[in-house]
Amino acid sequence: MDTTPVIAVAFGTSTEARETYAFFEECFRTRYPETELAWAFTSRILREKVHNTSFKMNSLEDVLQDFEQRGYKRAVVQSLHIIPGIEFQKITDAARRSPLKTAIGMPLLTTDEDIIKTISALADRIPSTPEWATVLVGHGTHHPSGKAYQTIDRILKERYQDDVLISVVEGEPPWEAARESIQKSGVKKVKFIPLMFVAGDHMLNDVMGEDSEDGETSWKMQLPGVEIDGTEKGLGFNLKIIDIYLQHLYEARRTIS
Repeated sequence: MDTTPVIAVAFGTSTEARETYAFFEECFRTRYPETELAWAFTSRILREKVHNTSFKMNSLEDVLQDFEQRGYKRAVVQSLHIIPGIEFQKITDAARRSPLKTAIGMPLLTTDEDIIKTISALADRIPSTPEWATVLVGHGTHHPSGKAYQTIDRILKERYQDDVLISVVEGEPPWEAARESIQKSGVKKVKFIPLMFVAGDHMLNDVMGEDSEDGETSWKMQLPGVEIDGTEKGLGFNLKIIDIYLQHLYEARRTIS
């Protein structure tokens, strides 16, 4: 049995979309059946919110401490975040403070090659007929790593012109730009694809809700008369995306073995 455990670290969710984590774990165990896997979550607010439910959400600090107390000397930490932004910084900080020797697997969109692979992994989810527009929905950030979304925007324009757009809940590119492009094009069908590991609260409320939680009208409601498809699951259900994460994990494991 591999004596170096793996810690999968995600942002977290309070929705039923947490089934995404179970799917990832199945894929992980297929690849690494002899390796112990633990879970940690970087969102303190979500950890506290679901504290009293049957779904236990531990911090990375707690999981690293548990492994230390059990006698482990090292661990591999795999980020399931999208970009190496603020949440990823929490991972590197926790790993640096731990007495364990750690290696960290990078988030999904770390390099330009990762971005190209991710866009290609979504190609079969994008409608090919001209009556459709597709919007990739990211969380967004004001962290410098958010430049990945701008790179995606550029590549999408090269591949799909204005038929496929990217918009984020926070930051750039904004939803307003995507909405204006859709309205100008006159298309009557729009598909939203989450560019998030878990299609949780943002997809349920900000994008597909009758109204968003802060009282603003959701994206869907801002497109009256347009047929909306918001049924796509999070990236954590896409096997091609999971392969990218597992490749990052493989690279991290190599540095610590």
